[in-house]
Amino acid sequence: MGQFVQTNGDYNIKTSEGARITLDTGNGIGEVRVTGNLLVEGDTLTVSAENLDVVDNIIVLNSGETGAGVSLRYSGIQIDRGIGTAVNSGAEGPASIVYDETTDTWLFAHGSPESVFNYAESKIRVKEILTNTDTDGGDLILIGTGTGVVKVNGTLNYEDQVTDDDDIPNKKYVDDAIQLSPTYQIKSPGAAPGGDSRIIIADKDITPNLADEPGSLAAFEDQTGFTSFGESAITVIVDGNLNSQFFSSRATIQGLEFVSNEITNNDTNANVYIRTQGTGKLQTNYAVELEQIAGTPAYVANSTLVYGADPGQGVSGVYFVNDSSESIKRTGELVSKNRALLFSMIF
Repeated sequence: MGQFVQTNGDYNIKTSEGARITLDTGNGIGEVRVTGNLLVEGDTLTVSAENLDVVDNIIVLNSGETGAGVSLRYSGIQIDRGIGTAVNSGAEGPASIVYDETTDTWLFAHGSPESVFNYAESKIRVKEILTNTDTDGGDLILIGTGTGVVKVNGTLNYEDQVTDDDDIPNKKYVDDAIQLSPTYQIKSPGAAPGGDSRIIIADKDITPNLADEPGSLAAFEDQTGFTSFGESAITVIVDGNLNSQFFSSRATIQGLEFVSNEITNNDTNANVYIRTQGTGKLQTNYAVELEQIAGTPAYVANSTLVYGADPGQGVSGVYFVNDSSESIKRTGELVSKNRALLFSMIF
């Protein structure tokens, strides 16, 4: 039969110093209900129940703090992980989620403030990390220390999964894009086709050779308006102008073609100039070879031409053409030393 106790004022139960009050409703049965507020003024509150239900939607820790910030530096939750997981046992210690007042950061780690925190096995499994647009426009800042990097360990061929425009590539993806892709090109940002600067590769072996097939000769000609003459080539375009092209056995730079040890001008009858600055001279450590030509070159104003031809009376085979006003003096053969001495004795 139930018992009911009612008083007209406070109701106190006092035991001897250090004694215990037990409300015994049976082993694992019954219920103790407090209809008002429950205030525990001791240092420790231990709940041995298997299930703890809290109606309040916000749990306040470090309540009653009187300092500017957490005076004890840390505040959070610590999880007991059982035997062999003592506070000082490193990665196998208790799991903690705490706020660090000193660094203004949340810590997800093993260990506790009473020892040290260890992050060797610290992990967070989530689907999304959301930022706040009120700060830095919503930027996500990843800050490490020492030589730390951002990794994608545990994924399967991550570089093969980078297919969307917003996917973040890893080093392997970038290496493959440069080394393996036949469509690779470096293009100046925001440049319109035909008015840009770029380095582009065109490969004659890419089939089908269509304008919409990246890396093909047709695509190269369609995108740039230039040609690679049916050969695979690496082309450098600067401000929409063809600067240079590198083929398998030759190269052209600014209209000059380099093939083995020969330099020629791609424009018919165009000159090749070698200019020095100030009083600089054109030097060689060996001979200068002049191929013999059949005709006499036309004179050039303000210039003297030296060329090779069949040796004449001067026996040197080295001839000149200048712009003398007297046509008879415009051309002639340079005379060898022996022949010059002979002529001096005869004439």
